[in-house]
Amino acid sequence: MIHLDPTLIGLLGMAIFVTLLILGIPIGIGMATIGFAGIVALKGFNVGLNALFTIPYSASASWILSVIPMFVMMGSLAFSAGFTKDAYNAAFKWVGRLPGGLSVATLLASAAFGACSGSSIATTAAMGKTAIPEMLRYGYNKRLAAGVCAMAGPIDALIPPSILLVIYGVLVEESIGKLLIAGTIPGILSMVLFIFVVITWAIIKPDHAPRGESFTWKERLFSLKNVVSIFLIFICVFAGLLFGVFTPTEAGAVGAFFIFLIALLMKRLNWSILKEVVGDTLKVTSYIFFIIIGAYIFIQFLALSRLPVVFGEWVVGLPIHRMFIMFGVIIVYLILGCFLDALGLILLTVPFISQAIFKLGFDPIWFGVMVVTLVEIGLITPPVGIQAYVLKGVAPQLSLQDIFMGFIPFFLVDLFLVIGLLLAFPGIATFLTTFM
Repeated sequence: MIHLDPTLIGLLGMAIFVTLLILGIPIGIGMATIGFAGIVALKGFNVGLNALFTIPYSASASWILSVIPMFVMMGSLAFSAGFTKDAYNAAFKWVGRLPGGLSVATLLASAAFGACSGSSIATTAAMGKTAIPEMLRYGYNKRLAAGVCAMAGPIDALIPPSILLVIYGVLVEESIGKLLIAGTIPGILSMVLFIFVVITWAIIKPDHAPRGESFTWKERLFSLKNVVSIFLIFICVFAGLLFGVFTPTEAGAVGAFFIFLIALLMKRLNWSILKEVVGDTLKVTSYIFFIIIGAYIFIQFLALSRLPVVFGEWVVGLPIHRMFIMFGVIIVYLILGCFLDALGLILLTVPFISQAIFKLGFDPIWFGVMVVTLVEIGLITPPVGIQAYVLKGVAPQLSLQDIFMGFIPFFLVDLFLVIGLLLAFPGIATFLTTFM
């Protein structure tokens, strides 16, 4: 019988897993299958079978992960209750007269909805349904409209609540509360820079973004009446996390409860909508947990193969400055992001490279914000670009070419300015956590 080196088996498992992804196998199934086969190859069939029995429970029966259905329900309730349209209409009445005003309103509404939603894909879908028809009705260029709505997801992924930051925190055993707070300033920074892109685009090509009509101050103020509740919920969740009043799970529960209560008081919730919200929450949560279970089986295999340890020792031992290593990590995330969804990419890569990155002296909280920003960029990058297909699904009047071409200016800003500023000034991500 031939005995292969465990690290070699780990490399072989990674290669087979990547091949399965290229063939279109769902990432959760691929991770679980290769993980089980790898454990069997390394430790025998009984150990592999035991992993299948124990890991699904130990990976999912976690108090920390119970925040995920809360965040998902927050977003589903907010969309079903029409808070997305409220935020968009209010933003339009306040900034519609600016160059590219409708697109600016879309970005502001994305940030507002992101404060109620933990899912970037949900935000992209919500803004695509709400904003694309309006922008096209006002004569906006399709590529501008597509690019703006495509960037709703990256804003949402950073502004708390954020499911991706929760998953990262669980993997590296860092404070979930600190990670959620750390994403706030980078999320707002992204939004501001995207607004700058829109206004610049509208000034250079005014026919691509006609100005909206003017509204009275009374109309503007009146438009805020339904948005105040969103703002108060965000302040409640944000302040509760910042000052230690809530755990992340409690913050998610409080946010979901208040959105439910406000929707009920506004008579925007009935039994039919509630059943739909609960159904959507169950579907999305099940999908996320299935990937988590598969990832933990795969992670167990990688741990037994010692591949992450060998890789970490190799990276730390490289005779180059740590910033060059970080540049390499950024390139890897951008490439992998073209083919993997955000959750799968984080679950696959973070256990693999995090320890090496931390040994090089990079802050775990800062690195979490970097990772989420990078994987969200990948979600819109061809050839896969999951968010692009989500946007295409809710806005069939757009072509994939419109979406990908419209994304380019925002991609360049996200990559060179947002990522560049985070690299140059890590305090952008960690500043607020010092008050916790």
